[in-house]
Amino acid sequence: MEADEESRGGERRGGAGTVVVLGGTGWVGRHVSAAFAAEGYDVVTVARSAARGPAPARFVALDLVTAPVEEIVAMLEAARPDVVVNAAGQPWGTSEPVMRTSLLVLTERVVAALGRLSFRPRFVQIGTVMEYGPTSPGLPIGEDTEPRPAGPYGEIKLAGSRAVLAAARAGTVDGVVVRLVNVVGPGTAAASLLGRVLDRLLTARREGSAAELVLAPLRAERDYIDIRDAADAVVAAARADVTGRAVNIGSGTTVPVRRLVQQLIATSGVETRLEERDPAAGGPVSPGAGGDWLAVDPGPARLRLGWKARRDLRDALRDDWTERAAR
Repeated sequence: MEADEESRGGERRGGAGTVVVLGGTGWVGRHVSAAFAAEGYDVVTVARSAARGPAPARFVALDLVTAPVEEIVAMLEAARPDVVVNAAGQPWGTSEPVMRTSLLVLTERVVAALGRLSFRPRFVQIGTVMEYGPTSPGLPIGEDTEPRPAGPYGEIKLAGSRAVLAAARAGTVDGVVVRLVNVVGPGTAAASLLGRVLDRLLTARREGSAAELVLAPLRAERDYIDIRDAADAVVAAARADVTGRAVNIGSGTTVPVRRLVQQLIATSGVETRLEERDPAAGGPVSPGAGGDWLAVDPGPARLRLGWKARRDLRDALRDDWTERAAR
């Protein structure tokens, strides 16, 4: 259903409109905010606390888990955004209760608030392909792939996505879900494989020593994209006629995880001793639950959003290292 300009957010500001990015100070939220700003949007970031350093956008301090839903409604009524993006929540690697509260409960509260507004902004929920669980090697995830998550993170994220899609079907929210593949780039999540590798490389660089990396066997081949391409996909979803739909966001090709780790080591210039050790032999246990092969069919994102991955992963790794080393 097409909404007029007033019902989609009232008077437009900043040229393209106004966007509220929930969790806008986090890794994904920071890039999403930058992508909307680059398109001329007036960006409002919402989080429990402000980011360190200069604020990239207007900031509103609000705990979306503990604040009454009425406060969320009031905040959105004051901002009157054309778009609301949910990039909030603690990443996988934290405890299940923390993930459930920060990912699912938060989403349910935001959906409830959106349903009470006097206008109807587009709502973009950032999901993950972990909602699908392991897939058969060589078989890309498509629109008709049945979600069967293999761990708490995927299960919780799937429940949040389903809450958004159910509200969209009921007509109370103009919502769309974008399910991201693995992402890499400036600010990579500390709990991720590449985030952990980065941390050890930086520690060795500071200490002037060689880095010692003992990792679980790097057998996986995964679909990876630059975090900035992912942010562009969120902007595209905010503009496309995709209400009530989940769209998978990825390149459609797989990259050996071992190659990414080796490229990151080479980019850092840090002497590194890398050992892949099976958990049965005392090696670390991989926290992932996506299987050893994962890719999505990129066709629907091109068709429905006009989006495709464009950036080189080598640049993403270089920019991530350069930013962290400078800090």
